[in-house]
Amino acid sequence: MGSPVGLSYAAPGKDSFPPQFSSWRNSLYDILSSIEANVDDNEIILFRHSKFVCTYDKFPKAKHHLLLMCRDYSTNPSCLMNVTSLNLDELREFHNLAKRIVAVISVDESTSFKIGYHSIPSLHPLHLHIISSDLDSPCITTRKHIVSFSSKFFVTADEVENHLESAFVDSLSVAVRAQRAQDVLDSTPLQCQYCARAALSVPDWKIHNQICPKAKTQNRKELPSGHVQLNSLLGWTRKRHLTRCNGASGRKHPRGDVSAKDTF
Repeated sequence: MGSPVGLSYAAPGKDSFPPQFSSWRNSLYDILSSIEANVDDNEIILFRHSKFVCTYDKFPKAKHHLLLMCRDYSTNPSCLMNVTSLNLDELREFHNLAKRIVAVISVDESTSFKIGYHSIPSLHPLHLHIISSDLDSPCITTRKHIVSFSSKFFVTADEVENHLESAFVDSLSVAVRAQRAQDVLDSTPLQCQYCARAALSVPDWKIHNQICPKAKTQNRKELPSGHVQLNSLLGWTRKRHLTRCNGASGRKHPRGDVSAKDTF
């Protein structure tokens, strides 16, 4: 497959995904390994080419939810905190592919998509979420599921590119202001993403989310021309050695220690 043409979104059942041999945080490695072992006729793959693969999310948080990943994760950043301005060209290629996939699978003009990363990822390696804005899914069962996609905790692809473009030396890597990101995740009110109605509970939020009269107009809301998207959760760090990323729980990545020096 070279170009995402003629794709049809048809999410497979959970039984189509490979068994999980690693910890939950490293479960994407199991998926990538299974893909390389069985590239043809693999139901969990929507699209692939020589560098990237787009898979269905096993636990989708919206009507459409995909993950775009590098096939060779051993030579690519494991998370946002390992990305430098030297990765910008490849990231643009990565993000542009995601936008092309969205253009193909969009079912109608009322459906909009978000493309981006969790500022503190719960899974490794680096993966780009391609998710419809409806957040309508039986897999949404907690407040964290909602806030992680509807707040600044979700860093868009454009925000990452704009941040990297502002780097003043190549030795800088992206830093995530982890405590600030955790505060966003913990303190953002549970409210409608369209009209800001306060929800009493997750079930109450889900019911209103399906019927909110502002949903269709807000889904297609465009940013003003020339608007530059930025995210205050992103900063810079000078690395002494490879960073291993922490999950939202604050526990260290099992594949190594964290080094985050000179963060600003």
